[in-house]
Amino acid sequence: MKRLVFTGFLVLFLTFPAFSLSFDALPSYQDEGMKLYVRGTGKLQEKNYVEAVSDLTRAVKLRPDIAEAFHNLGFAFERTGDLRNAARAYERALNLKPNYPSALNNLGYLLATSGSEAEKAVALCQKAVELQPNSASFQDSLGWALYKAGRHNEASEHFNVAIRLDPASFKSHFNLGLVEFSASNFVVAASHFRNAIQINSSYLKAYIPLADCYEKLNDDVKALHTYRQALTKVAEADPIKKHLERKVKQLTRESKQYYFSNVKKMQGSSKLQEFLERKGRTGGLSAQYNVASAQGDANTSFTPVSAAVEEPIIAAAPRASSFSSFQMEPVRSKVESVAARNERETSTLASSYSASSAYMQTSPRQISVSQERELERKYSLSKSYLDRGLVSEAENELSAIINTAPETSMVARQSRNLLLRVRKQMEEKNEQKAGTHRDMGKDFFRSGQYQMSEIEFNKALSLDPENAEVHKDLALLYYNQGRYQDAYEQSKKAIALNRTLKEAYVVLASLYARKGRPEDALRTLKMVREVSTRRDAVDELAEKMMASLSSEY
Repeated sequence: MKRLVFTGFLVLFLTFPAFSLSFDALPSYQDEGMKLYVRGTGKLQEKNYVEAVSDLTRAVKLRPDIAEAFHNLGFAFERTGDLRNAARAYERALNLKPNYPSALNNLGYLLATSGSEAEKAVALCQKAVELQPNSASFQDSLGWALYKAGRHNEASEHFNVAIRLDPASFKSHFNLGLVEFSASNFVVAASHFRNAIQINSSYLKAYIPLADCYEKLNDDVKALHTYRQALTKVAEADPIKKHLERKVKQLTRESKQYYFSNVKKMQGSSKLQEFLERKGRTGGLSAQYNVASAQGDANTSFTPVSAAVEEPIIAAAPRASSFSSFQMEPVRSKVESVAARNERETSTLASSYSASSAYMQTSPRQISVSQERELERKYSLSKSYLDRGLVSEAENELSAIINTAPETSMVARQSRNLLLRVRKQMEEKNEQKAGTHRDMGKDFFRSGQYQMSEIEFNKALSLDPENAEVHKDLALLYYNQGRYQDAYEQSKKAIALNRTLKEAYVVLASLYARKGRPEDALRTLKMVREVSTRRDAVDELAEKMMASLSSEY
């Protein structure tokens, strides 16, 4: 519903003629309060919320002028469950910066979730959206506040805007499902809950209302299957587990009763008995049928249909024991005569082909029934890994299936499709981890810990090698360390990956100026104007550098 916005203070500062570039924007950056703020923010990014609260609490006491420290402290309190102190910290951040979008959004969302001051929550979230209308998370928070305030139609509009801005926002799909559910539009609500699960299969909250929708629509088979899926994802200590087990037991019992009542109806069918007598097989098949039905009545381990929803459908060949022997003999003799003739024709035809042509017809890979069952078991295991977030393990299992199974088999096709999804999730996971390392690298840079900053930037690149922003950050880091050749290479890579990175052009121009190449520096600075879509501090910096270079040369 909302994303933590770690607020930094990246500012490019230029002094002439040395063209010194720096991230620093505040005086006395090395004081103890600032160090605690940087360290506490790092703990927050590591999801070590208890230590983050400790460091940030000390930071705001030493530096009560940093709104970002209060904001991050509020988020840390929120994650530890201390909502009261979280609200206070967000309010302190807003006292220092009344137009702080992230603090407005987070406080509004917090008030809406707690159910207190609903209209104040709406006002705060509306202001955040006015400041950053293209933020999907802010639109979602405003929708949530409106939903909690009972303004469902307006809430629906903002959830839809959030989805348009970020189609992968599974929580916006979930929230939209809640709006439709409250209006008794169960079919539409179910579609939104399914979308949330499709985007994030580990989001447990969506399974329960989805199953509830199916029950409202009298589709107990799907409801039972959904509850069972939720059971595989719930933690042992979670109180909701008992509710899920109760629902599974209830629906399983109802499914058995329905099944066996239909079996008894079939047993007493006069039309079935007449059919069997007409075929002259009452003594054989009818007796077998009645025995099987009797066994079905006594079977207490019946598995309902929904338990096999995900399994591939395999058509079974008819068993010979189902037919009487006098029917099979004439057919067998005909089959044998046709087979003999085909064998003679095949041997004659095969002799006309050369040995080399035989290699052109490679036979498809074959596997035994037991191997196929093992591959199906591996496929189910890979899905289980994926549901639990073990993406690498899922990829290993799926790759093994694809290397073993025939290409045209169902399990191979299913595995290829699932592997595409797995690899997409791996890419997204790597991008998220890379973003975390990049943020930590920037924090270390701001505190002057260049060695630690370089380590974090390189970790980010190992996960996302084509991240132009990280290359640009490294270029700036190397420039400040006096490693100009490395800075040159990184700025060129950043521009090659993303030609709209204005900061990379500024670093490159500074390097040209240091080398006594003013024409190249001016040409590079002009690129800032060409690629710029919105004027900001980087544009002003580029213009100042151009003016200085023009006056000197």
